[in-house]
Amino acid sequence: MRMRRILSGVLALGLLLSLVTGSTLLPVKASDPARPRTSFDADTYADLAIGVPYEDIGTVADAGAVNVLYGTSPAGLSATGDQIWYQGSAGVVDLAETGDVFATALAVGDLNGDGYADLAIGVPYEEVGTATNAGAVHILYGASDGLTAIGNQLWTQDSAGIEGAAEDSDWFGSALAVGDFDGDGYADLAIGVPAEDVVTLDSAGAVNVIYGSANGLTASGDQIWTQDTTGIQGTAEALDQFGYSLAAGDLDGDGYADLAIGVPSEGVGSVVRAGAVNVIYGSAGGLTDIGNLWIHQDTTGILDICETDDVFGWALTISDFSGDGYADLAIGAPGEDYGGKADVGAVNVVYGSVNGLTDMGDQFWHQDISGTQGGAEDGDRFGRVLTSGDFDGDGRGDLAVGIPYEDNGSTVDTGAVHVFYGTDGGLSVVGNWWFLQNTAGMLDTAEEYDYFGRALAAGDLNGDGYADLAVGVPYEDVGTIGDAGAVSVVYGSAGGLTTTGNQFWHQDRDYVEGACETGDRFGFAVATLPLQRHKVYLPSVLVDH
Repeated sequence: MRMRRILSGVLALGLLLSLVTGSTLLPVKASDPARPRTSFDADTYADLAIGVPYEDIGTVADAGAVNVLYGTSPAGLSATGDQIWYQGSAGVVDLAETGDVFATALAVGDLNGDGYADLAIGVPYEEVGTATNAGAVHILYGASDGLTAIGNQLWTQDSAGIEGAAEDSDWFGSALAVGDFDGDGYADLAIGVPAEDVVTLDSAGAVNVIYGSANGLTASGDQIWTQDTTGIQGTAEALDQFGYSLAAGDLDGDGYADLAIGVPSEGVGSVVRAGAVNVIYGSAGGLTDIGNLWIHQDTTGILDICETDDVFGWALTISDFSGDGYADLAIGAPGEDYGGKADVGAVNVVYGSVNGLTDMGDQFWHQDISGTQGGAEDGDRFGRVLTSGDFDGDGRGDLAVGIPYEDNGSTVDTGAVHVFYGTDGGLSVVGNWWFLQNTAGMLDTAEEYDYFGRALAAGDLNGDGYADLAVGVPYEDVGTIGDAGAVSVVYGSAGGLTTTGNQFWHQDRDYVEGACETGDRFGFAVATLPLQRHKVYLPSVLVDH
């Protein structure tokens, strides 16, 4: 029985990134004769967009920028041809302004169906007219030489034809996801507006959806969703922050991407900030309220229970962890307490079936499960960031869990990443890998307050058919420059992720555009589009706001 029927009429869930439109995700080997071209420059190597939201542009503080590193060879990412973009770059509409934090969120997908991936850039503190921190989204389109300013767009809630209205502190663009919600072959963009007021309800939250076309995003047919939209389960309440996280994927196997919306501050009954997720299904006419879901930890069949400040739904990712052809959903609850320890964090995994998501086989992961590396500690917040990809090329998705507040011995908040591998029975503790910057073979060193793992993205950056993992380290000091930020890249192999050939990127690396400056936070967001055998649109990897 599909979950939308099983769970009809019950409360709430939260979700984050990743996606699949269509059938099973299969690994693409380098020998594949019909290898798809899914990067910004349409070659066979995925590229990486890196948010630097606190970059100063000239004398304009915290205007924000995005660096783009291109995959160019079997060696992986290269500084060759890399780019830096900001508001005020040649040909880019709008200007850099103080505190815009351009590139706080990122998402990648082919919005105009031309075979080149395009980049959506969240600017949640953009001023719109006299509305401060109303928010905006900037679109850069791909071309044969990579991203280009030609045809770039700036969207706000005051753009002609867009539902809603730009208001103070809406934070439009603080979460992003892409998916083909109407099945027309063009990726569409969902935009989180978590601080949107719904009537008089402060920060109840909303989601705008702008649809793709041959000419890119267009206001035609755009939508706005809240928990007070007719037919949507749940009820809009002050401070719910509906739209704080987003992920898109084909959850019911009908060929249309569906949208999962995290509501991590949702109260469930009398339980404050337990967290929930709304799921809205796609159709030939786009997203529709028909059969929508509302899921939380008190939902029948979901492991554990709703507790205060669990913030279930803070992070989300979708992948086929069991390799059965049905996408599965991982949901982060970083405020979860366990075994007498506070805020250790946990991840629920809900599995798909021929009838869609089901409560059969649900899993509940944390670092105190027997056989897991590391160990649960107060304040780790395991599950604050999630992504997924087939790191070992066996046809099953694997789960990467960011633990940015993990301590390394007495060194606090160094951060770590935990990886669980998929099997025929779903995610397994067998072979799980826990790594940080002090892991043997990793470049650089674990230092306090680095927050390694505060952003994650998976894609095939070296074109060998195995997903690779980009790890944001936005508070990394580079030399004496505090919080300049960095990104570690760990490559996949037949044995899974390995430190062999890992890379360490920052703005003082040779030929990387820009320069390390105090507080830039390079790596605050990362996004890429993996090469897959089937048509795929990758949503943003939600970063830790």
